[in-house]
Amino acid sequence: MKHSPNSEADTVIFLHIHKAAGTTLHRIIERQYTPAAIWSFDEQHDFQEFQALSVAEKAQIRMLRGHMIFGLHEMMPNPCTYFTLLRDPGERVISFYNYIRRNPHHYHSEMIASQELSLGEYLETKTSTMMNNGQTRMLAGARQYDFPVGECTDELLEAAKRNLRDWFAVVGLVERFDETLLLLQRAFGWRRMFYVRQNVAERRPTPGDLSAETLDLVRKHNALDLQLYQYAKALFEAQLRQQGVWFSGRVRLFQLANRLLTRPVLQRG
Repeated sequence: MKHSPNSEADTVIFLHIHKAAGTTLHRIIERQYTPAAIWSFDEQHDFQEFQALSVAEKAQIRMLRGHMIFGLHEMMPNPCTYFTLLRDPGERVISFYNYIRRNPHHYHSEMIASQELSLGEYLETKTSTMMNNGQTRMLAGARQYDFPVGECTDELLEAAKRNLRDWFAVVGLVERFDETLLLLQRAFGWRRMFYVRQNVAERRPTPGDLSAETLDLVRKHNALDLQLYQYAKALFEAQLRQQGVWFSGRVRLFQLANRLLTRPVLQRG
């Protein structure tokens, strides 16, 4: 995998996959960099605005983050390295579907509500590329409509794997969030990693809640993501082995300290 930044002039790119623990991680990121050094793709900043930045303005960016596809390093004047977190494809699809249902501003929310579409019925409309191998698409650098729903290729999967292997200093997993945080800390020299989880539903549905028919549909529409997730898990385990025999102990100590230090915040909530 790609080495970590070698100087303060390098840029770290957080490729934030939809519904993959980004809200919590963004709060941690904001402790590591000054506001002027962070560029976020969000409601305030879009891709056209980023394109319009001068070379000098782009050179000031130390952290480039948000929902984006792989490839923005080609537009940056500084050396870049990426990191991301992947999520179990079934968990991510369920979370994304429920996010759309709860968010009246999403462009598919009205369609789901007016037609009372279940998850399986929504998948069968074939209108959402993010519900169809969305992680593979983003990590391969595929634009939203390069591959219509149902037409992702094995070549796309291989491109995503290659990018993870060659460009990502840390390949994290949502399901192994604390270990991922310590990998990020070591890779980028971050500090103050403690957190309270943000934007988490009180009762999150899981693949075990789905009918066999719906679960088959989720797997059918995300077959490449399932393979990519297994590949990412192998990369993740390789990263852990590189940390040495004491790393698991560091994780347990971090988890204990995080519970103790964030307990007053939880009580106030």
